[in-house]
Amino acid sequence: MKKTFLIALALVLASDPVPAVSGAVKFPKGSMVVAGQIGLNTYVRTADPWADPFQAMPFPVGGSFEFFVSDHLGIGGTVMFDQWSDYLGMFGGKYTFRLFKPSFDVAYHFRPGKMDGLDLFAGTSLGYSLLSVGNELGNVYKGNLRNEPHLAPFLGTHLHFWENLSGFLGRLMLTLKVTWSVTGNFSGVYGTAGIAYRI
Repeated sequence: MKKTFLIALALVLASDPVPAVSGAVKFPKGSMVVAGQIGLNTYVRTADPWADPFQAMPFPVGGSFEFFVSDHLGIGGTVMFDQWSDYLGMFGGKYTFRLFKPSFDVAYHFRPGKMDGLDLFAGTSLGYSLLSVGNELGNVYKGNLRNEPHLAPFLGTHLHFWENLSGFLGRLMLTLKVTWSVTGNFSGVYGTAGIAYRI
């Protein structure tokens, strides 16, 4: 899976971006995009493949923001949240894990305005995983999971279903993204899907 991700990233980066034509740019300099999103798998499965959590959120949830400093380049941030519970010992009581993953993102958008209904982008996130652990009996968590920095390159696309319409629908998009977190206990490949709106 990691090799497939790297090959796809290399192909996108090797493509020759075509300069945007005036009036055809989907995200002109100074525009902003906000998105709500859900994860397609939980971070706990990535952190511990042998874990058998219960009361786990079916999908991590979060949001993102991007500001376009040029017709191709955007900067912004993402915050994701996940929660699950587990028994780590026969008499240890229930442990509840809450994971926040804020990050600073940089994305490069390929061929803006040149592909109808489609905006491909690639970039990287630099952030910090903030883990909070509580126990119903007051026991201290002694496991390996902890707060830690993370670095995560990503590939994504915005799908415009009504880009030729004016008003609200013309600014609404479906956003899909595949991220490979390459550091820490929560490393691995995961995906997100969401609804985005261009301001």
